[in-house]
Amino acid sequence: MTTNSSVAPRGTILFIANTDWYLINFRKNLLKHAEKDGWSVKLACDDTGYTEALIEYNWPVTTLPLKSRGINPLRELNALYRVIRMARNQRPDVAHLFTLKCVVYGCLAAPFMPRTRIIGALTGMGYLFTSKRASARIIKSIVVAALRAGLKISKAHLIFQNEFDREEFVKNRLLPFERTSVIRGSGVDCTKFYRIAPIFANNRTPRLLFCGRLIKEKGIRDYLSATDQLRKEGYEFVSLIAGEPYPGNPSSLTNFEVNELKRNTCHEYLGHYDDMPKLLSNTDIVVLPTYYREGTPKVLLEAAAAGCAIITTTIAACDGIVEDGINGFRVRPQDPAALSEAIAKLLDSTPERMSLMSQASQSIAKKRFSDTKINRRTLRLYFD
Repeated sequence: MTTNSSVAPRGTILFIANTDWYLINFRKNLLKHAEKDGWSVKLACDDTGYTEALIEYNWPVTTLPLKSRGINPLRELNALYRVIRMARNQRPDVAHLFTLKCVVYGCLAAPFMPRTRIIGALTGMGYLFTSKRASARIIKSIVVAALRAGLKISKAHLIFQNEFDREEFVKNRLLPFERTSVIRGSGVDCTKFYRIAPIFANNRTPRLLFCGRLIKEKGIRDYLSATDQLRKEGYEFVSLIAGEPYPGNPSSLTNFEVNELKRNTCHEYLGHYDDMPKLLSNTDIVVLPTYYREGTPKVLLEAAAAGCAIITTTIAACDGIVEDGINGFRVRPQDPAALSEAIAKLLDSTPERMSLMSQASQSIAKKRFSDTKINRRTLRLYFD
């Protein structure tokens, strides 16, 4: 273990997440910060190909079947049993649970680790809470009942990424206000992001980027509609699309639609893209017309850190990231016409104005969303 020897040992933290990908991409700096602060770090997650990267940091990893897409009752009961067995064996001082499924299962396992302080982080409510399909409503009712029971048993403290989600939980009496906090996402490591050139430099063709899962709720269809309209109006720009479809989600682009997108000369389809600093360093405008029940979109924080102008929506998850007219615009969700108009405003802007927007984005990222500040606030919650 690489715990800082100059810091007194504080105990053991068990971080539980759906996937190793989530931990390495969203929470690596929190794990390192906790270890530096004297905590012994242990992990539990599904293995999706990134476990070896976590083990390289000397963090012990327990593999659990916790992928968020699972709805098979027998598979889910097995997952819950595995979490309970692990809790009984490890009994950490703190258990930090990420995403809804892990919060539910970790809280239900609380009786098997009675001295453990449980922190739950809801990173977004997702399809289950936005869909109006009958099947989704049935599953939601089961999940909410299990969550209500788990929160009562565990006395867990929940972290929300926006005020809207917190208010909904408190209003529905899932837990009292004093057992809640709002911390805006996992933050962003501003030192990793940079610019190759100022946005709109040398009057080059502007570069637009949509980055996210290719589902309706993330705004991919609105983005395609808006950019199509802009091209009809004579605007010239490069359109980049980074992301993959989401099998199992009825609102996802189909494989046929993705193949059509790859052949479409109006867009450059990148698929899954790991090196976000590199991609954003040469992007002028990031467009995310989301109405997904997420916490705080990570790509918007990274776009701000990279000095991109940003266009997104007025949903609660995007609060504080974009100031209208200062570093971009916010539009009504599910409104391609408003989205097209907002993009046009930026495309019509001078390089000088876009440069000011770029600087404003970087300032917002550093002052409001630095992962150092976010992690410091999170670590304080590990103590009663």
